[in-house]
Amino acid sequence: MKTYPNLRHARLYCACLSLGSVTRAAEMIGVSQPAASQALARLEDIFGAALFDMTDGRPTATEAGRIVAARTQRALDLIRAGCARLRHPSAGMGETGAENLLSTPQLRAISAFAEGGSFSSAARVLQQSQPAVHKMARSIEASLQQSLFEGAGRSIHLSNTGMAVARWARLALNEFESAAADVRELRGSYEGEVLIGALPFSRTSLVPDAITQIAARHPKARFSIAEGPYDDMLHDLEMGRLDILVGAMRRDFTSASLVQSELFTYRLSVVARAGHPLAGKRNLTLSGLADYPWIAARRETPSRALFQKLAARFPEDKPIVCSVETGSLVAARGILMNTDHLALLSDHQAAYEIRAGILGILDFDTGDSGHMIGITTRKHWLPTMLQSEFIRELHQAAASGDPDLSPDVSRDVLTLKAGKA
Repeated sequence: MKTYPNLRHARLYCACLSLGSVTRAAEMIGVSQPAASQALARLEDIFGAALFDMTDGRPTATEAGRIVAARTQRALDLIRAGCARLRHPSAGMGETGAENLLSTPQLRAISAFAEGGSFSSAARVLQQSQPAVHKMARSIEASLQQSLFEGAGRSIHLSNTGMAVARWARLALNEFESAAADVRELRGSYEGEVLIGALPFSRTSLVPDAITQIAARHPKARFSIAEGPYDDMLHDLEMGRLDILVGAMRRDFTSASLVQSELFTYRLSVVARAGHPLAGKRNLTLSGLADYPWIAARRETPSRALFQKLAARFPEDKPIVCSVETGSLVAARGILMNTDHLALLSDHQAAYEIRAGILGILDFDTGDSGHMIGITTRKHWLPTMLQSEFIRELHQAAASGDPDLSPDVSRDVLTLKAGKA
């Protein structure tokens, strides 16, 4: 179970550094000096490092302390900005402001509710009783003087305001988690986690290759790979449940909170099994492709858009036959390897099968202008060293490419297999 600092202790710590005095910081926060000393000691226990240097009689931050202070300030700023957007009558009024009435358990409760969609799910996430979680999540409404939930009974859900609060609550908690990971990495212990949303294109080689490289250097590092519809994972990224989304970029992408960064561009080709009747044939036509069933990607994806353009060009007397629609690359490859189906894939998506001579690219120009593969992150996200290393490995994997998977090599494989059949 992750341990988070008390928010008042976090504010006390930042005040100590900004004021240069534990006594003045205690007065500002409204606690006694002995209580302040105990609170600061508790912070050092949570982060597992000395955060203060009192050599000259004034509290100055150690190297670990500077890391914790920066992350803590980011967390407090998120909370303060979130409360200000609520236009709470007391927001921004010093220690009496709305942000200073909140507690860490409250942030965890509403964040867990947003993740699970119910109090029972939130209770399982937090390993607490459902009544306790319900009481804590509801208490945040009193602190903020805002209604955050709608509905009743099993149909209760977060309102739009509630979702906004849950978002900045989760992001603030993420900063504390990242602070702990940063301090461990400072000591050379990479035991943090990278939460990755992997779109279909990135799951076969790009993300696995990056993880493989990092795992070899940091065996205690952890990676969580989530799959699902693009919009769902984009929402999880915004809510702080993912660190990074890897895969096909959207050209019409607009977001106030997220930003895309390109890794490389790929083009889609017609892929079939080795030994397919069309294997080894040159200058294939749409009429020839129309003799076989197709596997299509899910709607609202770059691959599906090209598939539809291609389908529109098929002969009127031989319309395209789409017998399978799937967002699962594993399923698509399994069907391709065992049937005469065709599909639009890139050589990266079928990298292992092409290398093994099981699948290959047919000699047909799809007219694909190219699609960008990249990463999507939150605009003001500050990655840990481990997360930064993962991004560097993604760029390295994208830059290195795979010379063994050129279209000519793939076609030769199909020609060879067809000749043996």
